[in-house]
Amino acid sequence: MKRNIRAVLTLAVGTFFTLSLSAQNNLVPNGSFEQTDGRIRKGDKAIEDVIEWFSPDEENGADVYSKEAKDEWGIPENKMGYQMPLDGQNYAGVRMFGYRGRTKNTFIQVRLKDDMIEGKTYCVNFNIVLSKISRYATNNIGGYLSDRKVRSNTIDDWEITPQIMQPDNKIFKDQYMWKTICGTYTAKGGEKYLTIGNFTNPEEADRDDYESMRRVKGYNQLQTNDAYYFVDDVSVYNMEEISSCTCEEEKKSDEMQVVYSENVSEDADMDAAKKLSLKKVYFDYNSTSPSTPAAIIEVIRLLEENEAVHVKVVGHSSAKEAEKISEDISAKRAKYIHDYLIKRGIDESRLSFEGVGDSQIVDDAGTDEARAKNRRVTFEAK
Repeated sequence: MKRNIRAVLTLAVGTFFTLSLSAQNNLVPNGSFEQTDGRIRKGDKAIEDVIEWFSPDEENGADVYSKEAKDEWGIPENKMGYQMPLDGQNYAGVRMFGYRGRTKNTFIQVRLKDDMIEGKTYCVNFNIVLSKISRYATNNIGGYLSDRKVRSNTIDDWEITPQIMQPDNKIFKDQYMWKTICGTYTAKGGEKYLTIGNFTNPEEADRDDYESMRRVKGYNQLQTNDAYYFVDDVSVYNMEEISSCTCEEEKKSDEMQVVYSENVSEDADMDAAKKLSLKKVYFDYNSTSPSTPAAIIEVIRLLEENEAVHVKVVGHSSAKEAEKISEDISAKRAKYIHDYLIKRGIDESRLSFEGVGDSQIVDDAGTDEARAKNRRVTFEAK
């Protein structure tokens, strides 16, 4: 059996911004799409139901996903794959690229709380992650500030140049971790609308502007013929109120995460119980939301294909979590996965769960990576 272990060190940029700026005056009302006009039940073109938000083209509106919705429009699992929100219980879904223009781009737009002041510099910030079943990833994703609403006919002219984009205009391919797009903008005065999307004509896109994506392991549905991104946690701040505006991953922040993942190649002659015992789901610090959801999809597949197998879901915590957190986070992790398996159709009689705290630590080095290895759920199958 071959084992390929990798540790991914990422800066929790989105979390850093949320923590450090939450007390300041965010000019974007309802920046995490939490306030809605009634419960979101069907998210198709539902951006119009999010208070303060709308689409330039009402007939081709952006979508909304919510923990209150079910099935196709739910969170964390929905028709576009598995994704936890960065902040709150909702996020928007925006098509940033349709191959050869066969499907239209969508956009989201909001009126700021106050008009921008001439000569003042502002920090503009929003977060994106590519959906699991998108066939493409793209660049040219940006934010456009204007003194009047952007209309659909203006977008169709493809003459808008967004002021907020990543300097290297990279293709955003990450399908697991939220990535921040941000930048500073010196106002001409009177700007009051922020529009987010891809303002480049997809029919004129160069081959360097998009990239084909392999289907994520564990997903069997057909990929969509576009680059579809979730969007969350949008903010605009006057730079006079904050100390810095940066989303470059090389910059250091006060909060760092280590997200650990483990790929284990299975021998062909392994039975289902042995394969399940090798599966592990990892978690961020003090979190019950998995950072490696693809592993759960594999567990579901094995259980669906082997109906005689019973599984105990075992939750683990790091020593630091056991010391700092009064509640048993390991049991909460186990229950979360247990309940999710039931939701996905696995018979409850085949499942049980328990939390064992930090009693079964696999790495006691005390490093960030070691602690990340210990924050996990394992499976005892028979």
